Amino acid sequence: MENTNDTNNNVESAESHLDKGNALSDQGDYESAISAYDKALDLNPNLAFAYFKRGNVKDEIGQYFEAISDYDAVIRLTPNDANAYYNRGVVKAKLGHPETAIPDFDEAIRLNPNHVYAYYNRGNAKDEIGQCFEAISDYDVVIRLNPDDADAYNNRGIAKVKLRHPEAAIPDFDEAIRLNPDNSRAYAVRGIANRELGHADNAKRDFQEALDLAEKAEDEELKSQIMKSMKKLED
Repeated sequence: MENTNDTNNNVESAESHLDKGNALSDQGDYESAISAYDKALDLNPNLAFAYFKRGNVKDEIGQYFEAISDYDAVIRLTPNDANAYYNRGVVKAKLGHPETAIPDFDEAIRLNPNHVYAYYNRGNAKDEIGQCFEAISDYDVVIRLNPDDADAYNNRGIAKVKLRHPEAAIPDFDEAIRLNPDNSRAYAVRGIANRELGHADNAKRDFQEALDLAEKAEDEELKSQIMKSMKKLED
């Protein structure tokens, strides 16, 4: 039989390795942080927070499948951890599986109805699979919970454009730009909405502002997209 003192020492030692891992992670030394979390879990395989933090680090360095395995362990040990479901959903979306991410966001929201990030990312996932009306509903909640979220306005506007309602999208892009005047993508998609409405002069101004901001940010991919949109305006 294991001595009680030994068990307590293992728990304390596991916690110390967890703390060390957290400090290393904060410093950006992710490989060393993972080693510290490994040691913590060797000493206490039921230390849910060590799995959670190791999953976060593995996500950070692109080890997505391994991160999911860690979040699986957190959920097995603490089934009511909304953030574990949320983080697992985020990683699934990164892997290009928005349809399997949505149930994780659903569960995160069930456990925490004010989980604004879960609504936002569920909206993104629904938009990606063509559920634009449902995505708009999620962005509505994000904006209610956080009225200063420029990305939520921008993404809601994009969903409206996809639904062929550019006139309804423009106020969302206006608000996204008001909240973040350097939002090149908001100018670009507002330009698309203006082009769809036949407002050529407004579209040109938006595309030019978007292009200027993209050049300033040295975002070559966005610059290429904007230039294609500008060419369509000229055709």
